[in-house]
Amino acid sequence: MPDQIDDNVKLQRLQVERVPEVIGYASRRSLRAGDEIDFFISAKQNEEYDAQLVRLKSPDIGPIGPTFKVSEIKAPINGRHKGRLQPIHIGSYAYVPGPIPITNDFSIRIFVYPTLINSREQTIVELAAPSGSKIRVSHSLNSGLTAAIYKSDSLICETSIDVLREHAWTEIEVIIGASNSTLILSSTPMSKSSHLDLAPYTSCAKLPKSMAIDFDGATMHLAASASITTSRHDPKTTFNGKLERPRLYELDDTNTENFIIADWDFSHDISTDCVVDLGPSNLTGFLYNLPTRGVRGLNWSGDCLSWVHDQHGYGAIHFHEDDLADAGWTISHNYVTSPDLPSGCYALRLTPFNDITPEWYIPFFVRPNNNSLCAQVAFIVPTTTYGAYANMNLRVTAQFNELAHGRLTVLDSTDLMMTQVPELGKSTYDVHNDGSPIVFSSMNRPVTNFRPNGRIYKFCLDLMIVDWLDEMEIDADIITDDDIHHEGLASLAPYKVVITSSHPEYVSRSQLDALQQFTDSGGRLLYLGGNGFYTAAEIPSAHPDVVEVRRPGLDNLWRVNHTEGIFSSSGLPAGLWRNIGRTENTLVGVGFITQGFDECTFYRRSAASQDPRVAWIFDGLAPDEVIGDFGILQGGAAGYEIDRHDVMKGSPAHSIVVASSSGHSPVYDIMVTSILDTLPQRDQSQDPIRADMVFFETNNNGAVFSVGSIAWAGSLSHDLYKNNVSRVTLNVLRRFMDPVQFLAD
Repeated sequence: MPDQIDDNVKLQRLQVERVPEVIGYASRRSLRAGDEIDFFISAKQNEEYDAQLVRLKSPDIGPIGPTFKVSEIKAPINGRHKGRLQPIHIGSYAYVPGPIPITNDFSIRIFVYPTLINSREQTIVELAAPSGSKIRVSHSLNSGLTAAIYKSDSLICETSIDVLREHAWTEIEVIIGASNSTLILSSTPMSKSSHLDLAPYTSCAKLPKSMAIDFDGATMHLAASASITTSRHDPKTTFNGKLERPRLYELDDTNTENFIIADWDFSHDISTDCVVDLGPSNLTGFLYNLPTRGVRGLNWSGDCLSWVHDQHGYGAIHFHEDDLADAGWTISHNYVTSPDLPSGCYALRLTPFNDITPEWYIPFFVRPNNNSLCAQVAFIVPTTTYGAYANMNLRVTAQFNELAHGRLTVLDSTDLMMTQVPELGKSTYDVHNDGSPIVFSSMNRPVTNFRPNGRIYKFCLDLMIVDWLDEMEIDADIITDDDIHHEGLASLAPYKVVITSSHPEYVSRSQLDALQQFTDSGGRLLYLGGNGFYTAAEIPSAHPDVVEVRRPGLDNLWRVNHTEGIFSSSGLPAGLWRNIGRTENTLVGVGFITQGFDECTFYRRSAASQDPRVAWIFDGLAPDEVIGDFGILQGGAAGYEIDRHDVMKGSPAHSIVVASSSGHSPVYDIMVTSILDTLPQRDQSQDPIRADMVFFETNNNGAVFSVGSIAWAGSLSHDLYKNNVSRVTLNVLRRFMDPVQFLAD
């Protein structure tokens, strides 16, 4: 074993130095047998690659875990393919396809709030006409605020002023006077702080009289320039900051505004990708790569904390150079699954022909063809949580990462890829380059931490539950958060028992409602994880592969300001479910208390575990037997992130704590969610920093069993699955599959 571990460490070190050259993603995460799925592949230097459809039955985490079990599936897409490089056009922007009717001299007005001014030229607004005339307003540290006119991409005139400040509103006006050959640029600071200079600045330039400037029929880009080579934007020109109320006016001979051409009011339709024109031509624009809406604008007064009740005060859109909703690649492969394909975890495996760089997996999940074919048990894959964490840079960038782990950070190949290929985008645990929190995270891009190999967390750890079900010969279907979100209780109704993943942290309202309805209607739920059902997430209706997360709180790390804690995609409150009034304790009997990534411990049975209501949970175990003092996550089944029973926070009064952990390291004390949670009641002798194992009955002969620990799944395969963590889980699952009435009082 030591030699194997040493070899594995050497292999990991070699892979840290290499980034996969063939990567990809799928059009969906969940489908029924018989449905089709698209795959999008990019290969550096047009590298050839081998594609192979596989079924995943366990993770590839080296000798410390179960054997990597993967079976190849016959499919038409298997075989060698010619690859091609597909770039990612990162950065958000707005586009108005027009045609915008501009027949005379005109002006552009827009409110601007930069959040990151650097040496790179950032486009604020650009109009381009079929005649070849173009005007671009941009800013940078080197050039200041600049208005430039082009003809057939050749610069013919520009003027600049150095006035924009970060985190301050300024109104910009540009006058294009073709009739008198003038280009005028002016700016007026809009700050309400009296100590700032509020005087307007103006500069002008002369247009060549011989040059015909015609902007009739123009299109408009906001926050980026159009790409010269593609139909998309140019990522190198993207803007960081808020924009509000762009307007176009027709001018008379004295450069006086006498007719409004267009007036885009961002306070309308905040939950959509549309920017509404209040002008006479109804020139609707469209947003790309999901900039942040529902943010404070120039007119925010402080009297209301929700855009739903004060849309006028939230009339800005925050654009970022690192927003990404969809990589937008061309389809490489289409695959129609067989109607009799068994439910399970699958992936398209991509192996570079040079066989030098690591292979890449694109996972997806298959449900039964119809409900009549469903098993008695279903395992829920937490695709919403996967989305929230997709391409997380936190391990490299967070201030507290080493504090939480109690050691120096050891970077792996996933970390390296995120730093070397930043255009893959970030997660909701990261911040934008301008320091603002990321609220949207997409699965429509290559996701480095959604693979069956690498880090023992999320998907890899969940595959250990899938592996355990297979080893125990339990017939179980796979369903996902996506299914539950869109279908509600109907997705769960065919099953008697549902099993959660190791970390189902993020759930939407419809998902939470469906799970509550499932247990209330007699369903039985095994919560085999920790920090679950903790944070509200939203799935935008127009972007089913995107997760919106807002954590109202202080202005640090990834939290949004509490004035912007309302989902822009729905208008509903965001944040922790317990703060919204729906604690996780109510659903599963336990609630998140703290985390620590340095070491894990074990459980000891409580005196209440001898009660006939729950004694069957421990069949085959001695009364004083230590449970789970082993495991691949820091050596124990209790830890990583842990949940505690608390009736005051919503745990059902009749729920029973059958076992608890203790002796967690001081790191868990440091990371505790609230100082109030560390203070035990006067008559309480139990350590408040603990994971609780809980059981309770629900209506209609339903029941819930919770382990309150992410690390639990990492102990299932210990000693070839012959261990007391596996035994307890199997005892509960078999009892939950048995329709016999529970012995509730």
